[in-house]
Amino acid sequence: MARTIVLVSLVLASALGTAVPAAAQDSARTVAAAQPGRNRDLPLDAARNITIDTDEGSWLSVDVSPDGKTIVFDLLGDLYTIPAAGGEATPLTSGMPFDAQPRFSPDGKFVVFTSDKDGGDNVWTIEVATKALKQITKGKGNRYRSPEWTPDGNTSSSRSRRRPSVRRSSG
Repeated sequence: MARTIVLVSLVLASALGTAVPAAAQDSARTVAAAQPGRNRDLPLDAARNITIDTDEGSWLSVDVSPDGKTIVFDLLGDLYTIPAAGGEATPLTSGMPFDAQPRFSPDGKFVVFTSDKDGGDNVWTIEVATKALKQITKGKGNRYRSPEWTPDGNTSSSRSRRRPSVRRSSG
């Protein structure tokens, strides 16, 4: 019985790559980091991609733009916009990071949201027209939730499990 457990452990260890020497792992990271367009903030690499075509979702965070023409929502860790009158959803963010809880700025040009893009649940903004990202809070141990804009659009507030936070975030 003990031999079977040891054998199974060895098979699992080699299948999971734990038997690969550290030097080989470092060179693999160097090659991966040199690939163009890769997000090196996340410690994990996507093993495969799955395409999902759906017309419904649940447990979504939703916000309506100030002009009432656009809806922003999160679905499966990505952010999307869709015309309020209906139509096709357009990805605002995509990929490995878990992006959630989007809120339009008062002028409708930006969306504030939470993301684990850098390893912690931090607050980010994205410009809707250009998709330019800006990180507002930093820290690997952060767990920010429920970001909101102040009425002037210059500051976002959010709460973490430790304390509320107010940050200057526009532009």
